[in-house]
Amino acid sequence: MRGSTQLKPPRAAHVSDNAQAGAGLRTFARIVGKWRLPSSDAMALLGVDSRSTYYELLKRARKSKEVQGLSRDQLDRHSYLLGIYEATRVLFPHSEESRNEWVSRANTAPLFGGKSPVEVMRSSMIGLYQTFAHLVAARAW
Repeated sequence: MRGSTQLKPPRAAHVSDNAQAGAGLRTFARIVGKWRLPSSDAMALLGVDSRSTYYELLKRARKSKEVQGLSRDQLDRHSYLLGIYEATRVLFPHSEESRNEWVSRANTAPLFGGKSPVEVMRSSMIGLYQTFAHLVAARAW
């Protein structure tokens, strides 16, 4: 048709890994703060062995939108942690205290066997994935 304008879907903006890393680290810091995790747990969840490296990454994320130096493994860990955080928000919509304490409380679900979810999550990438999958199943997505 003449004169008609055809709507086109907007193009998705390309976001670099460095930009994702910066945003992910800033969000990660807020989440572990809400969960009141010690730096040793936060470092394990992020897959960082050195305390100085961990604090340097957080410092760079606060100063810049982009952060270099995160591995694909660490970016994947961010994804699982964000998914876990979001799932707890859905499962405990009326209690911020319950959401934020869930990761640190002993859990009798077979996956956790009386351990806290953070103990399973910090053990490995598989522990992060299993915790995420557990919450997905609980949400019945």
